[in-house]
Amino acid sequence: MYGFCEMMAAPVVAALILVGMHGYLGTHVVRRCVIFVDIALAQMAAFGVAISLLFGAEVGTGAAFWVGLGATFVGAVLLSFTRSKIEKVPQEAYIGIVYVVFSAGMILVLSQVAHGGEEIHNLLVGAILWVSWGTVLKTTVIYGGLAVLLYWWHKPFQRVSADPKAAQREGLSLPLWDFLFYMVLGTVVTISVQIAGVLMVFTILVVPAVMAIRLFMSARSQMAYVLLVSTGAVVGGSAVSYVYDLPTGATIVCAFGCLLALQVVMERGFPLLRSAMFK
Repeated sequence: MYGFCEMMAAPVVAALILVGMHGYLGTHVVRRCVIFVDIALAQMAAFGVAISLLFGAEVGTGAAFWVGLGATFVGAVLLSFTRSKIEKVPQEAYIGIVYVVFSAGMILVLSQVAHGGEEIHNLLVGAILWVSWGTVLKTTVIYGGLAVLLYWWHKPFQRVSADPKAAQREGLSLPLWDFLFYMVLGTVVTISVQIAGVLMVFTILVVPAVMAIRLFMSARSQMAYVLLVSTGAVVGGSAVSYVYDLPTGATIVCAFGCLLALQVVMERGFPLLRSAMFK
């Protein structure tokens, strides 16, 4: 037990901090039906980090962060203008295109970097096991500032996510509020990718939000459930990875997948459970 706490305390705390911020943003992502927007922004952040590595920076440094953040802001601008009044092409199609193009770009850039294959692996899977307490503190401070912005912008974000047409009739500019949302999400993703990798970032944003929205109508209940499920997946996945010497990030991702599968099975086996929670 002591060995687990000594080795896994910082990674577990870091993952829980990521979960708190991603949990809120994830409910908006699912309601907006832009499920893959975070992985597209995460891939843009990874592309920016790859560019910084090409010029001699290292993952986790200030240079890598700012270049990655710049890349995600470019993505925020692009994605904020992909919402169309005429739904001939769904927004998810553009998001998928952004993801594929920047994934290929990252591979091309890292092919010119020494140990590029290892860096691709780190950007995809992350290295959360080696996160330091300094990184945990810095992430907490930055996320605290972003939480203040989300508090100020909560109502327009909610209106645009719940009913964009009604929000537009009320005078809200969809491109502006989409850009602000993607800007905050992009900033969070840029930080998270360098800690946890693209796969875990996508998982902690989408999976707990999907689980919560399947069961609850209230936003407050959804957030409480997101935190409960995420804590169980992070702590349980970290414990399994420690006991069996498995990659921590990948194990946590699988833990979330197992919990989602278990919930779906329980909903089918106990339909009254789901109907009671929706009352």
